[in-house]
Amino acid sequence: ITSPALWLRSCFCYLLIRLYFDPDFSVEEFTRGAKQAFSLVSKLLSQHKLDLLEELVSDEALKVLKEKISVLPDNHRDALAAELDAIMYTTEGDVRIYYDDDGRKFVRILMRFWYLNGANLPDEIPGEAKVFQIMFGDENTKEKKHLLTANYEFQREFTEGAKPDWTITRIEHPKLLE
Repeated sequence: ITSPALWLRSCFCYLLIRLYFDPDFSVEEFTRGAKQAFSLVSKLLSQHKLDLLEELVSDEALKVLKEKISVLPDNHRDALAAELDAIMYTTEGDVRIYYDDDGRKFVRILMRFWYLNGANLPDEIPGEAKVFQIMFGDENTKEKKHLLTANYEFQREFTEGAKPDWTITRIEHPKLLE
């Protein structure tokens, strides 16, 4: 749950984005797009199709992902995938507006996702807290799903003439991609 101070700060940043960068910016539309991007990118990660991420993920983040994915066990890689309808909750973690040394304008929004995944993960991951599990169905058709989290940071440059695309600059799947 977002703290009231962080929520107020985020609302203020969204107001600044609408006033100074993009009068058509909508938090709801951004969140909808972020969920779709998260689902697509997480599936491509789980399928080890990193070459298809080049337009969506920054070069720096992609380099880190390539190193981590190459040593990831299959069950952890399977757990990265998030179907759009399996995303249970989404919230922004942080919103930043900044200028670089050349005067270019940027916005970064950290999104947090909670999603269900049926990958065959152990009940506890060594050195980590217990993984949340949810059982569906009756005694004959039990299905175990894990409630997992992911943090994706989206960045967009708002300098005049820049491409109006959001890029993922950081991807974290705690307990899976470490």
